[in-house]
Amino acid sequence: MKRILTIFAVLCLGVNAGAQSVPSLLIPTDSRALGMGGVSYLPGNNKVDASAFFGIWAPGTASNTIVGADVRFRLGSKLSFCLGGKDFIDKPYEIINDKGASVGAYKPYDMVFSLGAGYDITDAITAGAILHTVSSSIAEKANGGAFFADVYGAYKGNGWTAALALRNLGTKINYGGEDNALPALVALNGSWSPVSGLKIAAEADYLFNEALMAGAGAEYCIANIVFVRAGYHYGDAQKALASFASLGLGAQFAGIRLDASWLFASKNLGDSILVTLGYAF
Repeated sequence: MKRILTIFAVLCLGVNAGAQSVPSLLIPTDSRALGMGGVSYLPGNNKVDASAFFGIWAPGTASNTIVGADVRFRLGSKLSFCLGGKDFIDKPYEIINDKGASVGAYKPYDMVFSLGAGYDITDAITAGAILHTVSSSIAEKANGGAFFADVYGAYKGNGWTAALALRNLGTKINYGGEDNALPALVALNGSWSPVSGLKIAAEADYLFNEALMAGAGAEYCIANIVFVRAGYHYGDAQKALASFASLGLGAQFAGIRLDASWLFASKNLGDSILVTLGYAF
């Protein structure tokens, strides 16, 4: 019988999820959000908004790869839809047999597909839901899957926004032993634009495993072309996404945008990067 020597993905991600699984679901995959301390970024009112992203997560300890793409489009003035997919690919580990010989390598992964819809109840109030399916593998014979959903409501005022969301609510995942819960949480966030071009945002998350996360950040826009971002995320590395500071830079022209974020001041996640290329009209 083969015995597998590995550091589980929860350690590679800077997360110790306890009885929870698939901690990669806590990682922001929007470069704009990650550059502002992981504060969720509310979508705009573009008719079509498509993007693709690539990242290296925890290069000093795990060097995991993040790849994905998503698209959001509006039908009429009130209804919007989104769909996307992303893959968190862990660093391969060596498989050793009972005689101590190497018999190959295995690359764990978490693959997520999403489909959602939103509705503008009024010009200021929006509500919606996103359905997801995840296929996860942590070892050659340890695979599992689950279905889950996010539900949210948002209010857009004059120069400020507020949103409440429930995320990662769904079935448990089983890799061949006991059932494990996904990292479900409730999130409250908001933003404020005190002057033209400046946005300040913050978010607080409560995970159902009794962990807390919080983030705050700012974005400054220059001539509606260049965007400079900075933020800080706090998290308990034993139960949630570890703490980090972040910087971000973006540019947009003729509907095309390029955004990048970089993490620092974190033992586990320092030098992680995420780059997004998008187009909207």
